[in-house]
Amino acid sequence: MIENGKTIFVPWDFNGVSEYALDHALFYSSKSKLDVCLIYIVKRESLVYETKVKLDKIAADILARKGKRVRTIVKVGSFHSGLKEAADENQAAMIFVGIDGFKGIQKYIGTPILNVLSGAVIPSVVVQRPKRTRSTFSLICPIDQRKESKLLLRWIAFLARFIELKVYLVYPEFEEFGQNKKIFRNVAFAKNFLNKEKISFESECFSVFDFNNSIVSFSRKRGVDLILNLTKKELDYRSFFTTPKSHYLIANNEKIPVMCITPTRTMWKYIPFK
Repeated sequence: MIENGKTIFVPWDFNGVSEYALDHALFYSSKSKLDVCLIYIVKRESLVYETKVKLDKIAADILARKGKRVRTIVKVGSFHSGLKEAADENQAAMIFVGIDGFKGIQKYIGTPILNVLSGAVIPSVVVQRPKRTRSTFSLICPIDQRKESKLLLRWIAFLARFIELKVYLVYPEFEEFGQNKKIFRNVAFAKNFLNKEKISFESECFSVFDFNNSIVSFSRKRGVDLILNLTKKELDYRSFFTTPKSHYLIANNEKIPVMCITPTRTMWKYIPFK
């Protein structure tokens, strides 16, 4: 579980966007004292040694340039299975993935990245640019009519352990009263939770018809550092013919980092969200 996590994973692909992911991972590592580990997945055992040598050279260069020690791991398998196995073995708390805009979200090391994110038990932070230097840290937490949206608060509480946060609770307004009633109940719960945790927050309401775009626009104006995003447990058949809205939020034009969180049954055990 994330509370017992010891490692921040950075899947490496030997290009610039991996450096972006590393930059963010090192920031969180410096605050949380979690280790950073570069990981690369190969398809054949014969490629392990050669790839490990390359990764170790990258790690040495990072130590020379940034003064930070990082570990390296090479696993055999598919990107999805290899990453999951390594994350379990090394008690990963977070994964940082660098992408190159919308093109990158569609294809990452031969794998549609949303397929990986939607099946991840631990949160994955998708980044498109280096970490900006700021004196404050703020994030957006979208709350909707789903009970699972309250689970995002668990990771806010986790981050608040080592970063002083400003949280923006944002929620959509529907035309149907019944749906708004559920949303208002979830928002009230979130406000009560943040008050108890003594985490600073504000709340904003946007139209449901342009919700994701409003989130990105609001984030740009307020200089938000992170957007939380609740991903589906698995993609259905329609995802093969259409582009999920999550793609556009994750690969947003403002290049704001997005933390993707997949709801699981075990989450309900750890905080009173029922």
